[in-house]
Amino acid sequence: MSIVIKTSIDINAPTKDVWAVLTDFPAYGEWSNFSKIDGVAQTGTKLAMKMPGMSFGSTVTAAAPEQKLEWAAKIFSKNIFEGRHTFTLTANPDGSTHLDNIETFSGGLIWPFQSLFKQGEGGRANGYDGFNQALKERVEQRSAAS
Repeated sequence: MSIVIKTSIDINAPTKDVWAVLTDFPAYGEWSNFSKIDGVAQTGTKLAMKMPGMSFGSTVTAAAPEQKLEWAAKIFSKNIFEGRHTFTLTANPDGSTHLDNIETFSGGLIWPFQSLFKQGEGGRANGYDGFNQALKERVEQRSAAS
């Protein structure tokens, strides 16, 4: 069983600009409403994640510049609990970027917490959609300034 939360946004900037902000983890505290990250966007590296009410470690599982960034965290093993966060960047014909922000929760421990992971509008607005909007604003502001 798994729970998937998927949000998307179009950003008026090229993929290289979106990638630069998305992978600038030390700057997350300046703009992200949802998380702070210590580490680097390189496959196999460990990340220290800080979110409202929790801190945990993740491992970067994919880092394809201007295309895909993914990290995963697990409790004991992925069969018990795994959270996998994937950002996919796609260049639109007009030069802007389409971003898919996807979180997949899986493992035996998700069933007691299903209500926490449901894709309700209130939770999305403060979390995934809010992150997307903050990313969009940061990228477009930086893109316009250059």
